[in-house]
Amino acid sequence: MARLLALFTIRNILGQAAALYRLALVCILDPINGGRFHIPSGHIRVGNRINGRDMRIVSIGAVIGQAQVIPSGEKPWIVNHRIDLRMFNEIY
Repeated sequence: MARLLALFTIRNILGQAAALYRLALVCILDPINGGRFHIPSGHIRVGNRINGRDMRIVSIGAVIGQAQVIPSGEKPWIVNHRIDLRMFNEIY
């Protein structure tokens, strides 16, 4: 899982084919509690990587889905995989 920080495009003007790369800057997150659901909320929690090597540039094609990552206290975030009005009202 990762948080999306930026989307950008790079064009290779030196090559004959003038390749265009669509890329994303992401921050890799690690699951807390082994990726198991947090019992009270029913959601998975994630946090920053412990080793600090968390920034990556990946192809936009590598992004396979989306989920809302909600701050929860100091460090962990809640992964809201069901975005609906009830959850929005509960959080905000």
